[in-house]
Amino acid sequence: MRPFRLVPCALAISLALSGGAILGLAQSKDSAKVSSATPDVADDQAFAGYQPVTAGITPPKATHSPDPPYPDVPIDTEPRAVVVMLIGVTTHGHVGPVHVVRSSAPAFEKSAVATVKTWKFTPAKRDGKPVPVQITVEMTFAK
Repeated sequence: MRPFRLVPCALAISLALSGGAILGLAQSKDSAKVSSATPDVADDQAFAGYQPVTAGITPPKATHSPDPPYPDVPIDTEPRAVVVMLIGVTTHGHVGPVHVVRSSAPAFEKSAVATVKTWKFTPAKRDGKPVPVQITVEMTFAK
């Protein structure tokens, strides 16, 4: 039995274009949401080679996305947390750079980042060729 209960959030791969339309949705039992909407991290040069998912690019699809372990946190820590990360997905479907965009509790960030680094994807494609992209991942923790 797991030491915590995951909040029932589906793994969603969505394409948020300029009009905010969601073009694709894939679901699993994971505690994460994946979106191609990209937060502003202009100062992070690690993402310079990773483009946002836009029209004409098929977004990456998670093929291996294990849930993060619930971290050891102090007793007075809120048992629920959300960690939002910007990740780069390479042309081989591996996770490249990871940037924590926001977090409701810093004690959960290490677990979220370590877990997302193990994820695998089918690469994003433009004109049938793999391209490196940046996507947003939101992980929800609940005890």
